[in-house]
Amino acid sequence: MPLTRVPQLAPSDIKLLRLFVKVVENGGFSGAQAELNVSASTISTQMATLESRLGIRLCDRGRIGFKLTDKGQRIYTAALRLEEAIDGIRTDIGELRGTLVGELHVGVVDTTTTNQDCHLHDAIRLFTERDNSVHITMHVAEPATIEKRLLEGRLHLGISAFYHHVPGLHYEHLFREKHILYCGRRHRLFDLPASEVTTEDVKEADFVARGYMIHRQVTSMTGLKVAATAYDMEATLFLIRSGTFIGFLPCHFARAWIEKGELKPLLEKEFAFHSSFEFAVRKGLADLRVLTAFIEDLRKAHRVAPQLINA
Repeated sequence: MPLTRVPQLAPSDIKLLRLFVKVVENGGFSGAQAELNVSASTISTQMATLESRLGIRLCDRGRIGFKLTDKGQRIYTAALRLEEAIDGIRTDIGELRGTLVGELHVGVVDTTTTNQDCHLHDAIRLFTERDNSVHITMHVAEPATIEKRLLEGRLHLGISAFYHHVPGLHYEHLFREKHILYCGRRHRLFDLPASEVTTEDVKEADFVARGYMIHRQVTSMTGLKVAATAYDMEATLFLIRSGTFIGFLPCHFARAWIEKGELKPLLEKEFAFHSSFEFAVRKGLADLRVLTAFIEDLRKAHRVAPQLINA
């Protein structure tokens, strides 16, 4: 059987591989349309061109939806490595020129902007004052998604309260966040005097759990009747304000709604806890100059001592 020649990668192939990565990250052609700002037919044509160039079927698409083939999964992983290598070359060139060059993707959990102990904005200011030509992209996601994207190389650094440390990532403490249990204005406990609200009242109420904390042992949540689940604070707030559920929110986030008369704290001494906010990076990436500089500024902004990041 004659051997099929493996094609040399041309600049156009790299462009197609980048499109392929976006398609995978968005779960298919339709999902990639908005981010790429092109039609599904254009994406389909370019994907077909890439498959023809590589001589490999990358994905199955149709009524059953979008699914990578086994070979497509390997090409996707290789494309991520290629993008990482290109970024590394740009960084090396920038270093030789005395300038930070490249991309910086930062993931952060939602509703941290009102936390006075979060100084991410100060870290960004310090970083942008450096001699650099770095394109910063900010992403908002829940903790598990941030960790997954860090491991995949789609994020360089993530900031959140991480409740399940995963192998392959390095974590460092930045600040703490207090959470209190609240009910909404339409809830039966809202008009009850604080002195008359009992532990039994709270435990009998329908509680909205935080999806990524369900398996975490938090004393304040013990015995609460889980009747709904949310994966971010905005969703939790909607459920609490419905008057049907009680739930935990960060104090700084809830403050404005208390002032509006929309929320009421419940038994703060019995039902409250603190989360430790950390930054996380993938081990092995700590030597990237852009990331190293940003970590330095992040530590400086939060006044925390540097720690050794294991390779």
